[in-house]
Amino acid sequence: MKLTQEDFNKILNTVKISLSEEEEIKLIKDLNQLIEFIDTMNEQDSENVEPMAYIHSIKNVYRDDEVTDSISGQKLHENAPEISDDYYVVPRIIH
Repeated sequence: MKLTQEDFNKILNTVKISLSEEEEIKLIKDLNQLIEFIDTMNEQDSENVEPMAYIHSIKNVYRDDEVTDSISGQKLHENAPEISDDYYVVPRIIH
């Protein structure tokens, strides 16, 4: 199947888009490449192919949670330029 200029004009008219001649030529070429790719995929035998949720076989890898030492809030506050009521004070960016 190939997209003809007539078909393309009908599509443009339906969606109320106007394009320059250069844009039309490029878009028709791109769409025809896409149609060709889809046609190639449709020709493939997929009768015995299992459906996949993802294209990669990688699954989520989980690990056990481990409790480790962490930095105390007080230690974190020591690095902050300004603290107010346990909150970090930052410069206003929206006026």
